[in-house]
Amino acid sequence: MTYQKTATHLELWEWYYVTGYANQLLLSRYSPAGFTLLPDESGFSFIDNGLLKIKQFIKRSPRTIAFDAPIYQVELVHWIDSTTCYVAGRYNDYSGIFQIDWDGIVQPVIYHEGRDALYPQKIDDLLYYIERTEDAHYRFVCTHYQTASHEEWSERITACQTHKRGETLIDFQSQPIAFLYMSSRQEGIAVGYPLAISKKDKAIPFKLYRLFIEDKKWTAKELFSFSIPTELLLAGPHQRLYESLLPLLPKVCQNHIYFVDSSASGFLALYQFDQSMGNVTQWTKGAQHYFGVCPFEGGNFYGGQMGGDIELLEGVQLMLGRYQ
Repeated sequence: MTYQKTATHLELWEWYYVTGYANQLLLSRYSPAGFTLLPDESGFSFIDNGLLKIKQFIKRSPRTIAFDAPIYQVELVHWIDSTTCYVAGRYNDYSGIFQIDWDGIVQPVIYHEGRDALYPQKIDDLLYYIERTEDAHYRFVCTHYQTASHEEWSERITACQTHKRGETLIDFQSQPIAFLYMSSRQEGIAVGYPLAISKKDKAIPFKLYRLFIEDKKWTAKELFSFSIPTELLLAGPHQRLYESLLPLLPKVCQNHIYFVDSSASGFLALYQFDQSMGNVTQWTKGAQHYFGVCPFEGGNFYGGQMGGDIELLEGVQLMLGRYQ
């Protein structure tokens, strides 16, 4: 679990729920955003000040992956196996999708000047992603996952741009869409957000869309809406979350979707959406924020604002609850 010590610094902790023992996994000089466990569970990756790092449990220090290409703003990492991942990143002011291995070899998968490829999701040999054009047109797109493998980066990126453009599955037109998550080749979810966001607004409204095939055609259906206090995403250094919206994204667990919403009281409360019944159940109430739900055997763990009864090392305290 991550603990936000300040607005500009995260710490990574491990916690044994049976014994209550907690231990800091990384030295405090690291600020580990985007934590992702490796497929073989031999370690994990994280982003530290824009750099991709890998920490193996048998090693004392993390390894920095030095890219052999000038890509930047790499955030969400998806591991294909324990030595190869794919990410969305930027090159020459446009976002593309790239494959990266432990040696830092960057192979372009999707890159076209004039439009951004965002939020990739690989299912078998298919790649789903969100396309955004320069005139702010949004599409849900699918293509075959293929890399452009050449010795020189310039040859790789040039070859990638000759790849056939992906097929548009759903055209969202001017509705901004983000944070695509595919549970299978036939179904996924994505988050819709407003065209314009102001720091003066108390909360930012979002929508969760279910993307699915019906009668051999892809369809988008709005499941529910939720609001996030603006200060957690855009405010000054004291209230803002280090990873912005990422800790607050809805999470899919089989037939349930867990999400947070501040509409009722101004504070984030936890909710459960039952996809089969179409109803919503509220878990938490109170004058503080709750978020970071994590489905677990026998129930669900969640975090929230600092304060609480689980004491970690060095006097750190974190609110940690369990819902069954």
